[in-house]
Amino acid sequence: LLSTAAVAYSLDAPRHFVAAVSARHARGTVASAAPAAAPPELASFRAWLSESGIASEAVEPAKLPGWGVCLVAGPDGVAQGDTLLSIPTALHLTPSSVAAGPVGAAVARVVPSDDHSALLALGLLEQLSRGEANCSSWPYIELLPSGDEMVGMPLLWADEERAQLLSGSHLEGCVAQARQQLLEQWAAVEAVLPAHAEVFPRSVFNAAGYLWAHAVVLSRALPFGEELHLIPLLDLANHAAGSPHACSIGVSGEGGAVSEAWQVEGKEAAAVLTAGAAAAAGEQVFIDYGEAGWRSSWEMLYTYGFVPGSSVEEWIAAGGRPLFFDGVSPSDELLPQKRALLAALGASEGAADGQWLDLKPTADQCVAMAPLLRLANLSPGDASLEEGVRRLAEALAEWRADPTALWSALQRPVGAAVEAKVAEQVLSVCEEALAALPPADELAPRAKPDQGLPGDGTAEAERARCAARVMLGERSALEACVSVWEKVRAAAAA
Repeated sequence: LLSTAAVAYSLDAPRHFVAAVSARHARGTVASAAPAAAPPELASFRAWLSESGIASEAVEPAKLPGWGVCLVAGPDGVAQGDTLLSIPTALHLTPSSVAAGPVGAAVARVVPSDDHSALLALGLLEQLSRGEANCSSWPYIELLPSGDEMVGMPLLWADEERAQLLSGSHLEGCVAQARQQLLEQWAAVEAVLPAHAEVFPRSVFNAAGYLWAHAVVLSRALPFGEELHLIPLLDLANHAAGSPHACSIGVSGEGGAVSEAWQVEGKEAAAVLTAGAAAAAGEQVFIDYGEAGWRSSWEMLYTYGFVPGSSVEEWIAAGGRPLFFDGVSPSDELLPQKRALLAALGASEGAADGQWLDLKPTADQCVAMAPLLRLANLSPGDASLEEGVRRLAEALAEWRADPTALWSALQRPVGAAVEAKVAEQVLSVCEEALAALPPADELAPRAKPDQGLPGDGTAEAERARCAARVMLGERSALEACVSVWEKVRAAAAA
């Protein structure tokens, strides 16, 4: 299985994907561009949408130079507040529909019903296996990108190349673990194939195909109610940080979004895209994939296959590095009290053991771990504690501390000894992660956009650029945190 999946650049299945969305990246709004010659697959997709009752004048699929097939404003443009599209669930590929079909029945023992990604991946392969003659959604399937075209998706990078490009990055371990889990799951699925040969043609259902389908789901599926759905037309929208256009749930045939669940009871729900700003005819219509709110560059690359931004400054600003900080020591005499305090505050079980944090190069993120680490190092016998904190620590030891009051006190420095210990812990974790990464002066040249030099336009060069941009962001987050806590350590020692 591992050797089969290592060739995941080329899907070991019929290759019908020739007009793919090959560049899903941007910052801000891009003005309209002259459409490229529309491939026949795009004409088929438009006809299929029309035949399915999706006849939006507001937006339409188009192929733009450098972007591939994407979503653009219609010939009359759009105004703020316009309903841009409404795609009924009958056209969605959903986990529940796959689970209710022959593929779902065959794998029910090995694929949990709540594993929406796996069910969608198998559903995609099922649609592909039917071929043009027997697949009602073939025009949509035909537009999906091939493995070769998803250049930036680390899930599809060969193991050796990925390990080399992402050496020292958190993302390397993240992707390696994800691939291993998917291949283990595929091995379980593969065991049921012989009994259902008519459902699982091996030309499509194989390890490489399973990885490809998961990459499609990862980069294109959208949350819809309690499930993940693949939603034709809407999934052509590219990314722009801070895009004002909003995705929501509405009622099929009734226009815009709804605000209450009862409004769709007994009716067919639809995925709705509403314009948050005007757009001129032919201007690309973007949505924000999450960058403006919480996604770091490593997660954007893992999920969507690109790193937002076009300059070193932007890649640095978008950076993040997940780190784990150990919490309360198992030998701490106050471990039961500290666990009880966190539980009283609503923390999850095991919160006292430590904290994962996607560290970002911002002041608030660089100290986000501090309250738990202060709690971990809190002792009523610490003479350096501020008087109020010392009383709270004594109350904690006697099981009478006010959880809210103590946690509030831990949001700021509580004493030189505690701050020195926290600083040493944070610096140790950050410096260990930094030591594994290549230096910034090595990463910056590799991260530069295509300069038109020999080799620049290759898939290998693009993967190297993406990896370097992620690691520049990781370095930025780690170095910002080190800078903050070196000052804390110096102040505590003064």
